[in-house]
Amino acid sequence: MSNTNFWKPAYQRFKPEEPLATSEELQNFYVPRDNSPVDQLVSLLEMEDDPAKFLLAGHRGGGKTTELRRLEQKLANTHTVIWIDTQTALDRYNIGYAEVVVLIGLQIAQQAIKSNWLFKKDKLLTRLQDALKTVVYQDKGTQTEGLGMPEFIEKAGLILKRGLTREITKTVNVRPKLTEIIDSVNEIILTAEKENQQKLFIIVDGLDRHDLVTALDMFSSSLLTELSCHIIYAIPIALRYSPNFRQPMESFQKCLDLNNPPVFECDQNLCPTNNPDHIGRQTLVNIINKRLDSLGYDYQGLFTPDALELICEKSGGVIRDLVRLARTACEIGLRKRLKLVDLDTAKSAVQEVRREYNLDDYQYPEIHSVHITGKLTSKTHSLPQKGEFIICDELLQNKLVLGYYNSRQKSWFDINPILIEDLQRWQEANNFL
Repeated sequence: MSNTNFWKPAYQRFKPEEPLATSEELQNFYVPRDNSPVDQLVSLLEMEDDPAKFLLAGHRGGGKTTELRRLEQKLANTHTVIWIDTQTALDRYNIGYAEVVVLIGLQIAQQAIKSNWLFKKDKLLTRLQDALKTVVYQDKGTQTEGLGMPEFIEKAGLILKRGLTREITKTVNVRPKLTEIIDSVNEIILTAEKENQQKLFIIVDGLDRHDLVTALDMFSSSLLTELSCHIIYAIPIALRYSPNFRQPMESFQKCLDLNNPPVFECDQNLCPTNNPDHIGRQTLVNIINKRLDSLGYDYQGLFTPDALELICEKSGGVIRDLVRLARTACEIGLRKRLKLVDLDTAKSAVQEVRREYNLDDYQYPEIHSVHITGKLTSKTHSLPQKGEFIICDELLQNKLVLGYYNSRQKSWFDINPILIEDLQRWQEANNFL
């Protein structure tokens, strides 16, 4: 077997940008973690008769999409589930609550068309289409007459991808029009639920990938909670802990947290320690081994125990970063014509991935404080391109600081372990060691 033929199957098992999405992938590769928010949400829904609105918070790459896919599967027999991916449907640089509301309306209409979801849907869809037209089509050259709903959805989707905000906020008072869209959508939802005797559940993925300012503006709008069905939105972890979001968050029944498996323990005061968290690390080891085991006997033990330990530690418990480190190690193994990933190879992988992180001088004092206390600070900084912002919000958003929970479900924070050597050099230079 050539070196490429040996390493390629392992390399292909680790794709950091691809969540586990299919039933087969979830069955073969998913590793349970403690206090899954999915299991908690399924239990909550059993108790909810009225439409409930939820948030799911976690770090980018922490596994939110995978958990939401699990949720989709668990509810498949009891709910009508609609999956909405804002990352592919909307322009990430031009997005607000208007685009999200219109997208949900389009997806509801599409679901009603392609399934036997509604027996008498023509009048309901016509009303929704009329409401959507008012918001979507503002340019005079657009031809809208004579379009059927399927063609309308396709054309409106292209406009959404470009972004509504530039075109409509200057020409129309959009909020009453969005309320009209929501009223039409709610009429469809209530009719469909009554006919099918099954609740609707909407999963909105992708909004966690936006910056804090955009997310705060989006989720501060009450329109995102006015749909008459169960719905869950993925949000950035920085929004979860931002003091500016405390009041808007009260509009949602619950904010569920997807915790990173901790790689170090905290003490009784929730301060970080240097003691390995063996339970958390074993979860991460299982994630790697489960993927390798699917390749057969030749790939068992591909990572030496000390290499595996280092990769798990430096991932900080963030699943995407764990997978990226494993993939990088396989790439180095191919490059150096090795037969396994030893400690030196793992160290090289850590060095390569470390280059993806950038630290600025103003961030070090806050990272130092978090590493000592396990708590976020509210200190602010100002930059010409950003204005004034809370430094720890930025640290969380960029995974420079990571969040965890202890056994009593108390939150604590620490520096991303891949940056610990950088912090130690700064501490030494500033006489903190």
